[in-house]
Amino acid sequence: MRDSKEQILKTSLLLFLQKGFKEVTMNEIVKSSGFSKGAFYHYFKSKEEVFKEVIEVYFGEMLDLNYDTFPYESLKSFYQANLKTQQDRDRMIHRWYRESFEGDVPKNIYYILFDALRLLPDVKTQQKERIEEELKAWEKAIENAISTGEIATTFSPKDLARLFVYSSDGIALHMVMISSSEELISEVRNVWDSLYESIKA
Repeated sequence: MRDSKEQILKTSLLLFLQKGFKEVTMNEIVKSSGFSKGAFYHYFKSKEEVFKEVIEVYFGEMLDLNYDTFPYESLKSFYQANLKTQQDRDRMIHRWYRESFEGDVPKNIYYILFDALRLLPDVKTQQKERIEEELKAWEKAIENAISTGEIATTFSPKDLARLFVYSSDGIALHMVMISSSEELISEVRNVWDSLYESIKA
């Protein structure tokens, strides 16, 4: 039963990526999932229910990072682990997409998140909590890097954490219309490398 539901969610995710929430119909989700209407409606009664769980399962998995597993022995190792985790998750989505559709994952992944923020009130709260957790993890890595003499900066750890996090967010929004996700990760890496070099002791 778990595999059946996961198949529906995965199929729905790929359709939302391809066409966006508004353009995907319930009939299309049912047909693409390969289930009969009766079997499908055993799990979900509406497109909104499907979308909510897709966001909770897949986007929660993609956006939730377990910062306790990240290395804190250096700021560089911390941000490189962050980039690798994002890259691995991005490749997973691309692999799923290529199994069902031709071409690369459409660039509207952010549009889906914006739909989720608009349609699902809990998502905004969850995203705010993720950002706060992310900033705290960066601040911890930066404090450690300052204490070990790895970096020297006039920025406070909190402000430098914001600089790293907000720079990646800004790059993502800037590049969403013009670049692939691989290029996005590469650009974030370049900016973080440059920031790191400017403060490295």
